[in-house]
Amino acid sequence: MPIVLFYENAPAGAAARIESGLATVLDHFPELAGRIGRDELGRHCIHLNNEGAIFVEAVCSSELAPFLDKRGNDVKDLVGSSTLELGDGMNRVPLIIQVTRFACGGLALSWEGHHRVCDGSAHTQFLLNWASAARTGSLTPGFVPLIHDRSFLSPRDPPVVEDPLVEFVHKPMSRTTVPGQEVLTLTENLTSKQISHLKSLCGNKYTTYETLSAHFWRCMTAARDFEDRSTLVGHFCPANGRSILNAPPGFFGNAIYHTFVQTSAADLLDGSLEHAAGLIRQAVKRASNRVFLESVIDYLALEQAGEDDRPPQAEAKDQSWIPNVMIPCWSRFPLYEVDFGFGDPFRFSTVNVGIEGVFTIGPPRKDGITEVLINVRKEHAQSLLAHLGN
Repeated sequence: MPIVLFYENAPAGAAARIESGLATVLDHFPELAGRIGRDELGRHCIHLNNEGAIFVEAVCSSELAPFLDKRGNDVKDLVGSSTLELGDGMNRVPLIIQVTRFACGGLALSWEGHHRVCDGSAHTQFLLNWASAARTGSLTPGFVPLIHDRSFLSPRDPPVVEDPLVEFVHKPMSRTTVPGQEVLTLTENLTSKQISHLKSLCGNKYTTYETLSAHFWRCMTAARDFEDRSTLVGHFCPANGRSILNAPPGFFGNAIYHTFVQTSAADLLDGSLEHAAGLIRQAVKRASNRVFLESVIDYLALEQAGEDDRPPQAEAKDQSWIPNVMIPCWSRFPLYEVDFGFGDPFRFSTVNVGIEGVFTIGPPRKDGITEVLINVRKEHAQSLLAHLGN
């Protein structure tokens, strides 16, 4: 998932400072300097061979301002994998960085981190330590050395999938293939007042994530305008398994899993926003236990054992979540606190990975705006904006 941070008035030596901080911090995060591959038994692994992250420095002759309102493929030139045209080789590299200087003195910093290596929480840990190393020469106070022991993520022997929902949620065919679809990336900016209003419609009983994801789920379902209102529509909810599995301090990896809720389009649209939020809460509660999460680990182990016999998945640009949605939440990621010594970023963006039906809830900006990035089919875009209230 490529992420881009935008900075104003970066000094002339900003790129060198960022690169120096990266060299320092990678000594403490060797997974990001290694390469993704297989071990002698054919299992997925990270080779801690210190081949290094890829670092690209670029110059843009235009001003920064026109890029701030661009999304998706319109900002792909700010991302290293696009600049270098790495192709399939990108799948082996855990970390790709690009620093782009603009004529106005602004700067864009992009990084692409591989989800096989770590999730968003772990990436945040890395980012803050990287910024600290560039700014002060040392890591953040209280930094806990990383551990490489992932035994707490090991499957049981023999693996047992105790909840049938696990297989449905995590099987590769959860997404559909739609060759040639055109996917746009839209932005929805929500003020704190608007979020409070939506929460009040739910009786102020639900979290911000439950409320917003219920709102987006309903709006996308309405925009898709299913001819058969009995069509089952679903919502994939990401969850963090660290606390359930008692992940040790210093764990650097991926502990994200998903649960799922489903109902008919008629039930979702005819019911209230509070009803939809309640469905999401029930789904998260069902999956927030060790039995469910151990079943996820066991299922993924069984899947990995047989994955070489499966045909390759379609390219991301041809994949869709329809009739469902996927709504990850980055609201607790301190993206606006990544200070390399020349101030905090003032905007963030992401490059369109092409999968339709994804809403990414960003962290609140300093002005209180919560930015939501939306991947939607071109033919549904105007209707979606209308249902969102734009």
